[in-house]
Amino acid sequence: MRETYEEFDRLSVKVVVVSPANRQQIQEFLDVHGVFPFEIYGDPELNVYHEMGNHHMSTVKSMLAVGADLLKGEVKISDIVPKEKDERKHFLSAVKNQDVNVQGSSWVFDRNGEVLWKHMDDSPEDHAKVDEVLKQLQKR
Repeated sequence: MRETYEEFDRLSVKVVVVSPANRQQIQEFLDVHGVFPFEIYGDPELNVYHEMGNHHMSTVKSMLAVGADLLKGEVKISDIVPKEKDERKHFLSAVKNQDVNVQGSSWVFDRNGEVLWKHMDDSPEDHAKVDEVLKQLQKR
């Protein structure tokens, strides 16, 4: 999203990110990955996630899904665990201290808060593609 933020800005769209992390964890993320052109809000109690109806995978199901992808050769450990030391340290801390099994979602609201479009992730690799979000915005 950071790489395509200018396209959202050009469409006069406000991007809001909600993470299952607390403020300290978000700051650690920003320290490692650099600043983002939009605000990242923390929801460690998952209140927004529950209100929006996000899916939650069990730890076992999540581990089985990753294991299956590894066995099929669709993903490598290096695709999951960052190689760079600070990024790897932050990743491992997030896995240990955050609910990484809650699945995300992408939403487009109008100025009155009405839902125009949404994508609910079914699995960690099922994120809405940025191009699809932009396509939905351009329809409006």
